[in-house]
Amino acid sequence: MNKRNDFICIGAVHSDYELKLKQNYFKNRTNPINQNENLGGVAYNIAKTLSFLKEGTKLYSLNCNKNQKKEIITNGIKFIPLNKKLTKRYYAYILDKKGKMILGLANMDNYEKIINSKVSMKLNNKNIILDLSLSKELIEKIINKNYKNNYICVCGTSAHKTFKIKKILNKIDLIIMNKQETISLTNKKTIKECMIYLINKYTKLNFIITNGKFAVNAYIDSTNYLSYPPRIKIINENGAGDALCAVFNYFFCNHFDNLESLNKSICGGALKASDHNYNKEDYLQKIDNISRLIKYKIIN
Repeated sequence: MNKRNDFICIGAVHSDYELKLKQNYFKNRTNPINQNENLGGVAYNIAKTLSFLKEGTKLYSLNCNKNQKKEIITNGIKFIPLNKKLTKRYYAYILDKKGKMILGLANMDNYEKIINSKVSMKLNNKNIILDLSLSKELIEKIINKNYKNNYICVCGTSAHKTFKIKKILNKIDLIIMNKQETISLTNKKTIKECMIYLINKYTKLNFIITNGKFAVNAYIDSTNYLSYPPRIKIINENGAGDALCAVFNYFFCNHFDNLESLNKSICGGALKASDHNYNKEDYLQKIDNISRLIKYKIIN
């Protein structure tokens, strides 16, 4: 790990609005909240974690305002805009008083309007991570241009957007999605049915399927893993999947053992949900310590 990997993150960066209920809520009534605004987006969240881990990281997304660009640069990320015009987009999510998400609200139509981009997407020997915020046409162009000479990972964004990669799954190295996203992608009813379908139809595809506090199913290099997340006190579970994606790719692309990479990534997601705040060394040490306690199975 003396040489940094080069990661290219492509997708969403925008304002996130966190609305956390102060107490038990009443439906169809006014409820008091605490509100926070942060820079978010799946691709940005992943890029931020990878940069925090000292990997060389670039972020391709829609153009941002000056303050957003400043924050991106401050986090050590090189930003490349896909367009010139500034367009509104944002994500708001409601948490109960314990930090569990009740509802997410996404205003993302402007991502879908970018069909072409003058930014060159022909890359070589890079690790490319895409979310599904951009248009189906642009995502397909990026993957079709780059799948032969690059490692490509797609991280789930919403069950409503998985259709964008259905026709190009054979050109993707890894997908990381939650249960609902995977069911939407495969049109199956259970995780087991999803796995059987993906394994039989896409023999070279690796995948990780998360399911909240329940077991994480993974199929990596023709081996089936089942790992159980550590018990944590949830402060804010939003972004836990993005952290899992970033941490897995960090270790996997640095050629760590597959099971070790998986279990460490589960710990990364758990630390995010428990609202960790560490420097790099303490963060990696915490992940290492917790990952050794994770229960897992290798299924033949």
